[in-house]
Amino acid sequence: MNPSVTTARTSPRAAWWLLGLLGIIFALFAGDRAVLGILKATICGELGLSNSGYSLLVTAFMVPYTAMYFFVGGWIDRFGAGRLLALCTLGMSVATVLAGTAHGLGQLFVARLLLGIAEAGVVPSITLAIFTWFASDRRAVAYSLANTVQQTAYILSPPFVAAITLGLGWRWAFLIPGASGFVIALLWWQGQRRAGEPPPPEPEAAAPAEPNLGLLDRFRQLWAIPSVRVLILARIVSDPFWFFFQYWQTAFLQERIGMSLARVGQLTWIPPLVYMGAALLLSAFSDRLVTRGWAAPKARLVLIVAATTLAPAAFALPLIHGEFAALALVTAVWVMCATWLNMSSVFMGALVPRHSLASAIAIMSALGGVTSIGFNAVVGTIIDHFGYDLPFYVGACLHPLAAGLLLRHFMRPSAAVRRTAR
Repeated sequence: MNPSVTTARTSPRAAWWLLGLLGIIFALFAGDRAVLGILKATICGELGLSNSGYSLLVTAFMVPYTAMYFFVGGWIDRFGAGRLLALCTLGMSVATVLAGTAHGLGQLFVARLLLGIAEAGVVPSITLAIFTWFASDRRAVAYSLANTVQQTAYILSPPFVAAITLGLGWRWAFLIPGASGFVIALLWWQGQRRAGEPPPPEPEAAAPAEPNLGLLDRFRQLWAIPSVRVLILARIVSDPFWFFFQYWQTAFLQERIGMSLARVGQLTWIPPLVYMGAALLLSAFSDRLVTRGWAAPKARLVLIVAATTLAPAAFALPLIHGEFAALALVTAVWVMCATWLNMSSVFMGALVPRHSLASAIAIMSALGGVTSIGFNAVVGTIIDHFGYDLPFYVGACLHPLAAGLLLRHFMRPSAAVRRTAR
């Protein structure tokens, strides 16, 4: 943020106003990346792309998205979320407009590459802003409220994209949200400048506080904290399936289940809507545990483990052929993956202090992105030759493995307790 603009004290109204803007940016972030997945069959048919070609477009986004994470965390910690988030929003808008004007694989590749660069700073900036303006016993709910607005993009994207594509053509499904992003960037820039000074930091998790560290020094500093290291490893294991599912679920429903684009628009808003309600209830429950004296990491772990129990739905998806059965399983997988992705950022906020949070989330996301790039770079070829079964069977195992890592670390007794037990 940029508190130097004004010396006025912050108020709850300012914090909630900023949260609304953060949610809108989150929605733009989700919508810009969702459009390509929804239009996969349409764009591949018009431009003559194979599954391998589509996989190349996913990789064009993932590589810069992952690489930039190694740098944006330090920039955000140093310069503040306000400036970086405005630049990221402008960058997303430019990239999305370029995608709408593309006439071939090369132009789409460039647009997706630029989108990956721009989107890398969004999640760390939003998370830091929320942790700056909200107390610890309100952060899960505040993050979930912003995420709820994000989910509206996932809810509205299928019917919006289907209607626009069937009525005006697929290019307008990129151009309209792209143009709206320029207005959103301006609203955020003005809003965060006028909000006033945020409240002082709370006493938080212990970690070194040296400013302006280089990338390797920041990585070593965070990696030296065992709890942070385990959470990062869990995301390294689980992230590949989320990115596969996010970009291939609509193609799976069309190519394997037989849904038309119109049917996709009619039905696929349901999974994010269910998740939106579940996230609000579960986040309120997690914050209630913190209020009652639970350690914040364990309160966040409860939600992640509960979500992981839905993993068998991913294994069952390739075995299903009916629309509504497939939709029910897609909904369960969506709840699991989205809970993991969003709650892990709140989880990280319980492990590191505010001044290191953006760097920690960025490094976690970057390393998860590395494994996701590897998985998604080959998945198109696998689907071309073997179908969807293998990616879903492998992916169904990843979140349970990651949950096992977290449980092994956070649920074991501390060294002091073990010595007493002896």
